[in-house]
Amino acid sequence: MEGFAYQSLLAFMELKYKIALISDHASPLAICGGVDAGGQNIAVAELAQHLADLGYSIDIFTRWADEKLPQVIQWQPQIRVVHVKAGPKTFLPKEEFLPYMPEFTADVLRFSKREGHPYRLVHAHFFLSAMVAADLKKMLGIPFVITFHALGKVRRLIQGDSDTFPALRFDLEDRVIREADQVIALCPQDRDDLLTLYNADPNKLTIIPNGFNPGEFFITDQKRARAKVGLPADEKIILQLGRMVPRKGVATVIEALARLKKQYGQQARLVIVGGESDVPDPVITPEMGRLQQLAETEGIADSVTFVGRRDRALLRYYYSASDVFVTTPWYEPFGITPLEAMASGAPVIGANVGGIKYTITDGETGLLVPPKDPEALAEKLNEVLSDKMLGTSLKEKALQNVHAHFTWEKVARQTAQLYEQYALPTFRPYRHSQKAIFLDKDGTLIPDIPYNIDPRKIRLYSDAGEALARLQRAGYQIFVVSNQSGVAKGFFQEEALTGVESRIRELLLPWGVQLSGFYYCPHSPQGSVPSYAIDCTCRKPLPGMILEAAQQHGIHLSESWMVGDILNDIEAGRRAGCRTVLLNNGNETEWVPGEFRTPTHTVQSLKEMADTILNPVVIPVAPRPLQRPIQA
Repeated sequence: MEGFAYQSLLAFMELKYKIALISDHASPLAICGGVDAGGQNIAVAELAQHLADLGYSIDIFTRWADEKLPQVIQWQPQIRVVHVKAGPKTFLPKEEFLPYMPEFTADVLRFSKREGHPYRLVHAHFFLSAMVAADLKKMLGIPFVITFHALGKVRRLIQGDSDTFPALRFDLEDRVIREADQVIALCPQDRDDLLTLYNADPNKLTIIPNGFNPGEFFITDQKRARAKVGLPADEKIILQLGRMVPRKGVATVIEALARLKKQYGQQARLVIVGGESDVPDPVITPEMGRLQQLAETEGIADSVTFVGRRDRALLRYYYSASDVFVTTPWYEPFGITPLEAMASGAPVIGANVGGIKYTITDGETGLLVPPKDPEALAEKLNEVLSDKMLGTSLKEKALQNVHAHFTWEKVARQTAQLYEQYALPTFRPYRHSQKAIFLDKDGTLIPDIPYNIDPRKIRLYSDAGEALARLQRAGYQIFVVSNQSGVAKGFFQEEALTGVESRIRELLLPWGVQLSGFYYCPHSPQGSVPSYAIDCTCRKPLPGMILEAAQQHGIHLSESWMVGDILNDIEAGRRAGCRTVLLNNGNETEWVPGEFRTPTHTVQSLKEMADTILNPVVIPVAPRPLQRPIQA
């Protein structure tokens, strides 16, 4: 098992650690071949399935892009796909995700809280997912591993102005590389780029490639394969298969086919599989239209067949039907399609970039050409199509190589070994050793606009960001605990509070403040919505929200503070066993006295609140929590 002890495997199968895989834009349920559905989708799906075979229980978090889908899908016996609220429930290019990531984080936290925070480790896929993982680590103490699948600085170097990600991506990648417990590089070039462009810690880098599934990709008789997918039996077939975007270099293949015909007299058909629809449509897939026009310009339109998107179950037939498979991207962090082609018995010609030059040994398991070089590609195509012995030799050696080094089973074992050796040992569930600031929301953190759920109207008090940043730097976790009776009264839906939470998190980001939790009570005995019009123990002045947060986050309540603008906040904090601060800004008008309604301190501003907590003159001993149940 190559260093992965059998006893460890048995332990995994017995314990079934719960692992969160975050793949913001690449759902394992998507049909591949479109703009944002390709290798990462496959990698996440296959890795999850093979990790489950090793005994892990997996939740895959991906953006909710289709309102017809349920939030949670039990995809496999030990694998769930969890759809995360982040912006509209429709397709968005991943380049437009960044403003919605605070909402993504908040929804993952909410789901994790509802599940009892079961995750021992997070494996993030792509830098946006790693932003979420880094926040989860900070809030919940969960270690995380990241596989980037593509690096922003490399993409910018290659694509230039056509790269529409903001430059902020580079800073965010720097941050998650620093904060990750381990970083997986997909190939040696990926590792070199992390070292030279990001100054990554070499001790945190491990090369683990992507793979292929031998049960899905294997050799099929060429005649049978062509009959299966409707390709002519008497033509030489060049296959290109993958996402339909300019950087995949399909234009280079079309230009090479024109030269192959004119300079070498070879007659062949180029079959292109991919796109946003099963029936090829240049309106739905604009890149297809550009390529069709290029084929017309080159005078070879009748020799180029656009197939459209195809189900993965059919792909092996296309590979086996071809005389040669070609993949010539401008850059490629790894590249799964060459492995699939090799496993299906097709000779492979690939661009000498990234992961492709890692999986192809030039002249032995395939042929390499420079990217964007149709002359060189035409020459290699002619060699393979003219020399059957060369094609046979390449196929045989490639088949041995992929089965020896690149199966998903092997990849999953290497990944599990990384988890066990480096990441899981750093998991430290909180043991009631943390201290916290519990903040009321309306009238304390933000101005009180009754029953407001419009994020556009939400703003922080002017001294809130700096005050909370000082407290966070001093080791306090920051929580919001808020009564939201507007839900019970039918003024708004509970789901609307997601946008409120996201907006507050967004406003705190410039100060580096991360909320460890956002707790609210939607109930009110005076409500009009029956399911919410109840007595409860979470509505302040009862301490339910504070006690729940303390239990879930390991908070030491006697070292913590409740801050609010009315005496109900003070009572909730004191009943929970916290010290308390009343923000006396005029919002308390009744001043009803009671056993638990005297604050430890009274201040006039959040700045004064932070000063008082961080530089106390005399700190009274916190009251002990009640030893009896509190009646609602």
